[in-house]
Amino acid sequence: MRSVHAWLRQSWDGQRGPLGRITLIKLLPLEALFRGTVALRNRLYDSGMLAESESHIPVISVGNLAVGGTGKTPFASWLTAHLSATGRRPALVTRGYGSDEVLLHSTQNPGVPVVVHTSKLAGIDKARRAGADVAVLDDGFQHRAASRDVDIVLLAAEQGAMGPLLPRGRFREPLAALSRADAIVVTRKVATREEASAFGRVVTRYGPRAVLGQIHLKEDRWTPLEDYVLTGSGNRLSIGPDDRSGAFASSGPHGGDFLAVSSIAEPDGFHEMVRSGAGGVVECMAFPDHYSFDSDDISRIVKRAAGRPLVTTEKDAVKLERFFQELPQTYVLRLQVAWDFGQDAVMALIKSALDRYR
Repeated sequence: MRSVHAWLRQSWDGQRGPLGRITLIKLLPLEALFRGTVALRNRLYDSGMLAESESHIPVISVGNLAVGGTGKTPFASWLTAHLSATGRRPALVTRGYGSDEVLLHSTQNPGVPVVVHTSKLAGIDKARRAGADVAVLDDGFQHRAASRDVDIVLLAAEQGAMGPLLPRGRFREPLAALSRADAIVVTRKVATREEASAFGRVVTRYGPRAVLGQIHLKEDRWTPLEDYVLTGSGNRLSIGPDDRSGAFASSGPHGGDFLAVSSIAEPDGFHEMVRSGAGGVVECMAFPDHYSFDSDDISRIVKRAAGRPLVTTEKDAVKLERFFQELPQTYVLRLQVAWDFGQDAVMALIKSALDRYR
């Protein structure tokens, strides 16, 4: 199934040539069925025929319209760290689609419980019983059975927000769904601040009541995998838009050729970041999203690297760490959440929701 999903993603991006285009045309009936099902379900919730279940603690949902690639994981991690820093006891509730995300959340915020449950409602209740006073709902925008106090929707400037729905495209809902959002956060990796802001002005027309924010998922530093394993990733809360810190730590590389290894939904942004910081030739080796590496994969990676050092994502680092003695020198490209604007407005919205439970 992951191979099929990866093939579809490549078709969405026009990387499968004529066969991919033919496949997408044949998927038109399935897209129409999916679109109709989504619309009917939303009408049932909007009319009250399907009810949202209340929770006994505040719930902040971090979601998106697209399937992956919006920066949801680093933003949710940033948010839980911020809540902890302000004296709250958050828990992150997730269905656990990929063990890499669960491991990454646990590594970045070791004091924050990560509740994995197929039911969002049961997961929130489990978080409450574990002592959490606020639940951060990972990927919760479409899971309307669980009521939420703040609905944050992330949109990647690089992806756009206009396009076919599943399975013909990466979107789970059309832009009209933003009318339910309390906050829209535009994320960018390689897009400029101006490009992302122009994109934000377009999408806010569909969510006029939502607070608007914009973040830059920027290069923080390159950490050797063995150091990442020993010390964990940490989680710096925020930096200002004028921060000029470089991509390389003092212990990191200062140029040369690399093999970039990733298993994330939208690897192009990661690859572009590596190329901009490496100073040499970068070859890319992409695996399907949430891929679980085994010994055969490590042998393939080592052979492909041919003595070159590797660079990988934080999501992949938590899965590759058990192989670090078999790999060539490997660096973890760590990302940092930097607000371009809107942090105060978004956090004021969240604080207002939390204060209602006092």
